[in-house]
Amino acid sequence: MALIVDHEHLGPSESEWDAAGHHKQLAPFGPIEARRLVVVSPHPDDEVLGAGGLIQVALSQHVLVEVVAVTDGEASHPNSTSATTLNLAHVRSAESRIALSRLGWREPLITRLHLPDGNVSAHRGQLDGALASILLPDDLCVAPWRHDGHPDHDVCGESVLTVSRAVGARMLEYLVWAWHWADPDGSDIPWQQCRRLDLTRRARAHKRWATSAFGSQTRALGPDFEDAAVLPAPLMRRFWRSYEVYVDDLASTR
Repeated sequence: MALIVDHEHLGPSESEWDAAGHHKQLAPFGPIEARRLVVVSPHPDDEVLGAGGLIQVALSQHVLVEVVAVTDGEASHPNSTSATTLNLAHVRSAESRIALSRLGWREPLITRLHLPDGNVSAHRGQLDGALASILLPDDLCVAPWRHDGHPDHDVCGESVLTVSRAVGARMLEYLVWAWHWADPDGSDIPWQQCRRLDLTRRARAHKRWATSAFGSQTRALGPDFEDAAVLPAPLMRRFWRSYEVYVDDLASTR
């Protein structure tokens, strides 16, 4: 599929997703039964957009947390001269650290792989090797759903699935771009394998505050890129919900 995001292509609205009501039928998330939560993030912001609530739960339960930043997000504005001037890799990495601190994580542990933004699939072996050196048995690793719709997201999900099975870690998959292209009234998302993490009002507020740190993605980057936010406000509302959804690969085998 081709992901097109602009003011004419905003995907399903939040009211459509809410009316579909899939989340109301999902089994709720229980306590985290793991020594460590490892969050794999293809780009600096995915870890908060997809799993910001879960990170807060882990911190509250004194579960160790580590973020694996696969790319530095340097290719988010390929046609902008402002992006070159700003050094997007540096800007986006800094935004990610600020966002994680706003979740209540004073000293975020981030392992950066520096793989090329938009071309992670060409470095699958390197990604697999890095994850194999990081993941341990009984870790809970969350990564984008391997059918999320962005090539970097998909390959990260596939890699984590392979490596987590090999080392004996548990895996859950979060959704980012699937909310943009999937049909709220259809079966594009495997709802029978999904679980819902309910967020407290405080956790929801902290997550929304954290997402505001990603200014390079939510606002125009410069005068040459006016009105071209990568994540316009209607898209961001998907990540301000009172819940998060995770695909549980083991659900179909239970």
